[in-house]
Amino acid sequence: MTIQNLGSGTEVLSLLANDVVTATGTGSAVDLVDYEGDLAVVLDAEAGGGSVTYAVKLTESDTSGGSYTDVSGGAFTTTGANTALVEKISVNTNGMKRYIKVSVTVAGGTGAGAVSVLALGSKKYG
Repeated sequence: MTIQNLGSGTEVLSLLANDVVTATGTGSAVDLVDYEGDLAVVLDAEAGGGSVTYAVKLTESDTSGGSYTDVSGGAFTTTGANTALVEKISVNTNGMKRYIKVSVTVAGGTGAGAVSVLALGSKKYG
């Protein structure tokens, strides 16, 4: 199923709340059990300062506390040094594991920019 009704049929999932990201880390696990089809995933990254870059990707696991691996097609373009980036990727939940997290790798120093990741998706029985 694709996202067709962007009104009442679409849910917003906060994968990484808007906050200044100073060091490498991961967001909280998000359960996809109630979702199907495509997720539109949006990265909004503020310039990190100096030579700082952000590499942001989705990871997945069968359990919320399990080992996470990269989602196929789930990586955003790495930000340029001290450059803001807004980018959308699409991933299909039908072939994914139950839980996803966002992983952010900070390189080139201590980050000083805010980063957020949101997803738009459709519930199975919405």
